[in-house]
This record gives sequence, C-alpha cells and structure tokens, in this order.
Amino acid sequence: MATIDPAIDTLQSLNDTGFFYDGVWAGRDVRAGLSRRAASSRPLPMEEICFFVKAIDNSRLVRVLDPHSRRDCLKLVGFFASLFMLAVLYILPYLALRHTGYNVEDLKRQNVALGEENRTLQVQESTLRDPQRIDTIARTRLGMKPALPEQMTWPDGSRTPRQNGRELLARNLSRFAAERTR
Repeated sequence: MATIDPAIDTLQSLNDTGFFYDGVWAGRDVRAGLSRRAASSRPLPMEEICFFVKAIDNSRLVRVLDPHSRRDCLKLVGFFASLFMLAVLYILPYLALRHTGYNVEDLKRQNVALGEENRTLQVQESTLRDPQRIDTIARTRLGMKPALPEQMTWPDGSRTPRQNGRELLARNLSRFAAERTR
C-alpha cells in the first residue's frame, strides 16, 4: 500500500524491517515485544548515526568588518568607563573623609602624649632650676664660694650697682604686679 507522502512510506518501510519503532504507529504488540527482548539484541540508542571527518579549508575566507560594530564597542567601553568614574567620584570623598578622621584621631593621641611629656619636662625643669639645688651643687661638687662684691659685674658694665638693692627689687616687683593684672 503506497501513500502520497514519501516520508510516510520510508517510515513505514523502516517499521516493517524492524529498524524503526514508533510507539504510535507500531502499536501495542511491538511495544510489548520491545520490552521483552534480551538486552543483547536490542538496538543501542542512535545506533544508525555515523560520523565522518571532513576536511574544511577556510583559507580563502575573508572576514567582513561591520562598520557599526567598532562604534558599538567604543560606546560600550565609554559607558563602562563613565560608570567607573562615577563610582570613583562617589567613593573618593568618603575614603578621604575616613582617612582624615584617622589622621585626626592620631593627632589627638599624639597631642595627649606630647602634653604628658611636656608636663614631665616642666617638672624636671623646675627641679633643675631650683636655686637651692644649684647652690648646693656649686658648693659641694664644684667647690665654689659665694661671690664677693668686687667680683660682680653689672649689665651696664660697672662694678657697683647704680641703685641700692631694695629700690631695684621694689621697682621690679611693681612691674611684675602690673603685668600680672593685665
């Protein structure tokens, strides 16, 4: 029995020879027979497919450049570059602010440490400038004696003071008191 469509004829002939089974055309009997066949006699899946190696020579082919592809690629690169720059411009002030905060904290710690060091140096200076200590060291270690009036020289170059000591002390004390009240 021949049909109008040659593809259906081919499928029917394959079905008759046993190489092609379609569940719809083969029917219940063929499906039942397939499930009872031994594994060694069943066809493997895609058994009728054969692969061949064919040498292809593409040396004569020339790639045709699309004039719009370069422009599209540059647009894409420009878009991502501008996106990157916006991200950097958004992040840089934040990072600079954090860096400045860390620097401020470091400077505060350094200020506290320098303040403590300044206090210890002031205490040390006051102990070293103590006139009784200087006098004691001068007499005991260096063997010095108090200066005689003839050995003294005043800032104006004379050997004797211009005023007596009480007047000089009173004048300096009044200056000191006036400066202190300002």
